[in-house]
Amino acid sequence: MTIAREWAAFCRTTASAALPASVEARARLCVADHLHAAMHGARSDTGKLLRRYLGWEANPHSGAVAAESAALYAGAISAVHEIDDVHQDTSLHPGSVVVAAAMAAAAEVDAPGARLLAGVAAGYEVAVRLSIAAGHRHYHYFHATATCGTVGAVAAAATVFDLDEDATAHAIGMAATSASGLWEGINDEAVMIKHLHPGLAAERGVRAAKLARLGLQAARFSIEGDKGFLAALAQPGTHAAGEAPSRGDLAAILVDGLGERWAILRNIFKRYPFCLGCFEPLEGLRHILSAPPRSASAIAAVLVETSPPTAWLVGQPDPHDEFQAKFSAPYALALVLAGHDVERVPLPAALLADPEVRRWISVIRVQPNREFGRRRARVTVTLKDGSPVSADQPFRNLDDAGAWARFSRACTGYLGDRGAILERRVDACSGLAGMTELMPLVNAAIGR
Repeated sequence: MTIAREWAAFCRTTASAALPASVEARARLCVADHLHAAMHGARSDTGKLLRRYLGWEANPHSGAVAAESAALYAGAISAVHEIDDVHQDTSLHPGSVVVAAAMAAAAEVDAPGARLLAGVAAGYEVAVRLSIAAGHRHYHYFHATATCGTVGAVAAAATVFDLDEDATAHAIGMAATSASGLWEGINDEAVMIKHLHPGLAAERGVRAAKLARLGLQAARFSIEGDKGFLAALAQPGTHAAGEAPSRGDLAAILVDGLGERWAILRNIFKRYPFCLGCFEPLEGLRHILSAPPRSASAIAAVLVETSPPTAWLVGQPDPHDEFQAKFSAPYALALVLAGHDVERVPLPAALLADPEVRRWISVIRVQPNREFGRRRARVTVTLKDGSPVSADQPFRNLDDAGAWARFSRACTGYLGDRGAILERRVDACSGLAGMTELMPLVNAAIGR
């Protein structure tokens, strides 16, 4: 069997069988986390721009919306504040793509809540496995959320639409050939393109599933073929030293243990509204300030050492807008030193111009260290007496209770008394007869 065919069989099984309790619970929380991010992002410039593009501002609440448009919008707005989830095993934000596609597809056909959750679980599985298989060979040039996310989105949509195995395999092939999303400029000059990446991926995934449902066909070996996704978009080289997996290695990553080891269970809910590369530096600085308790006023300078790719990604020394600031470890650490709540969502844009924050940014430096892996950072502060203090701390993800509490606060903040109803319906999603019980509240929450 081809990879696409094996994934298609998995999607069919997932669509028709009950999810394990732990997987269902995590899928519900992934929906909640996505909606949390989308509610905040809907009020952004990106949200306003997309509503104008889609014609929603001129004609609000105009009735049914095509699933492609709904997926584009929800995927993009959920990425604005860099608070959308990420995966433990790969630098991929699956929720902004997979949940957006699954919910858009489910709304279009009024699918039951259990089918929505099945689509979410299947989409995470496919997107994460493909991203792990593609590795840094791919990620060095391509934003995996946009590329691997497109294939995860089609798995989610095909599962929700209840496509048969043949149509699902063709849908996966269509998604693979349409996947795109380059890194160039998306951490400084073109950050809004990064918002668009998951939206476009979700849109393409839904479109591929709908075309396959009508009978459009795609290449059988779209993933593993000599001119397929991995051959074209995950080429070895000096940018990914030591990565040269065999076909057998790749096949094991892509299909072994499907339905047994669920990728969604290793998902991370982000504590801070920044690129994940800022998380270890934040933990290092917070550790230095807390153990033993130490005043920021005693600090003269801060050095962050991290891997070269991470230093490139979050080393922005002088962010000029709130979007660039999401990729600036100096800004994130400056907020801590200036006494601000770095976990607040959304962070007030005015903080970027705060004189105390700007003063701290000027004394924080990010330096690449080739001995460090991607998930490591050492923070060294130089005290005013000249002595150094260092910390090398792992990131902390938000636990399930924290993620639910954050979602609850956003529901109340944006919907008032109706927020509690949205929260309850997401929590009871597996028992909903159809999306008409959920989507009116979702649409009100995300500006639709």
